[in-house]
Amino acid sequence: MKKTVSLIVHGHRKLSEKTRETLALLQGETMLQIKIYKTKGPGDASEIAIKASKHSDVIVAVGGDGTCNEVINGLMIKPKDHIIFGVIPNGTGNDFVRNFPPFDPYTFVVGIIENSVKRIDLGKIQFGKATRYFLNVADIGFGAKVIDTLNKQRSSGVSGKFSYNLAILRSFISYRKPELKIRSEHFEFEGKSLMIAFSNGTTFGSGLQIFPGAKLDSGKLGLTIIGDVSLGEYAKNLGNLRKGRRIDHPQVKYYEFEKLHVHTTLDDLYVETDGEIAGRSSITVEVIPSAIQIIA
Repeated sequence: MKKTVSLIVHGHRKLSEKTRETLALLQGETMLQIKIYKTKGPGDASEIAIKASKHSDVIVAVGGDGTCNEVINGLMIKPKDHIIFGVIPNGTGNDFVRNFPPFDPYTFVVGIIENSVKRIDLGKIQFGKATRYFLNVADIGFGAKVIDTLNKQRSSGVSGKFSYNLAILRSFISYRKPELKIRSEHFEFEGKSLMIAFSNGTTFGSGLQIFPGAKLDSGKLGLTIIGDVSLGEYAKNLGNLRKGRRIDHPQVKYYEFEKLHVHTTLDDLYVETDGEIAGRSSITVEVIPSAIQIIA
């Protein structure tokens, strides 16, 4: 019996050569029934995933981290345990797939046919009654500020890697560190913070390893607290983050957790999940162990 594979493709991004090769291999495989859906705007990938989950065995996000995040949030509306998730990286940063060996089109297609999968955890964030899931990394503070700035630049026609670097520079200039309170079963933190990152995977920000050693199937999330650190000190450590080294600084702390609460009195403090602005203000973050199956 043929497997039904639904491909949810970011409709406004040019396909890379490797992505086109992967699509051709999939469409040429007689054991698979391929359905292709293209997004037209924000939120489309989630809506398509909800509908595609009714008749699919495998759902593949073809795009960057934002597309992956939208697809997963669609699938988690009514989770179906049999559905396998996959990623064909075709974005700018592609940080989530850095948790796996380098992408190979042939290996990916064989993985679908032979059901080569593993179970991974998801992160879950609650903003009051609203819920958002993340595959890789979420953060509150400076990282989310960069994403918000980046989105505003894109709406005015500035895009690509230059736009990301420009967003970092602009955010450096305008960002003010908020006072945050963090509570978990095993630790507490209170004070000014440049950034708080919650890690299911290791890497965000187009190659920065914010929590080196994070495992997608550990049953825990990593927490990186970058406290009252100057923007200059943070910038000096970008090289360490790219090399997967933890920052050695008294204001930088690393923990693992299953559930925690972050409280802020600010109502304009954004939270981002996998590079997408997800909500604002006080949140509860927890891990959902073995939440999904993924082509490995």
